[in-house]
Amino acid sequence: MKTRNLITQIVKWIAIISGTTLLAFVLFFVAAHFVGEGEGTDKALTMSEIISMSLGIGWLLGLAIALFYEGIGGLISTCSIIGFFIVRHDLLANPGIMGLFPIPGILYLIYWYLKTDRNLSSNASIEK
Repeated sequence: MKTRNLITQIVKWIAIISGTTLLAFVLFFVAAHFVGEGEGTDKALTMSEIISMSLGIGWLLGLAIALFYEGIGGLISTCSIIGFFIVRHDLLANPGIMGLFPIPGILYLIYWYLKTDRNLSSNASIEK
C-alpha cells in the first residue's frame, strides 16, 4: 500500500510541475503577444483558427482547473488538446514539442483515478 501511495504522490507532483510549467510558458507568450507591437491584419479569422484558439483556451483553463479539481481539469485539458490535434493535425509533424502538451492532463487523470481507486478500496475494507 505504501508503494501505491508513493506512486500516486509522484504522479501528482509530476502533473503539477509539468502542468504549471507549460501553463506559465504559454501564458508568457500570450502576454507578450498582447503587450508587444504585433502586426495587425484586417483579414477575418477562419473557422479553423477560431476553433483552434477556443480549444487552446480550453486546454489552458483545464490545466488551471486541474490544480484544484484534478479529474475535471485533466478531462477538460486532455479533451481540448485532442480536439486541437484533430483540427490542426499538421502540428503533429513535430511530436517532440507538441507531444508535451497532453502529458499534464493525462497525468492529472491518472492521479485522479489512483486517488479515487484508493478511496474506494479503503471504504470497502472499512465496510467488511
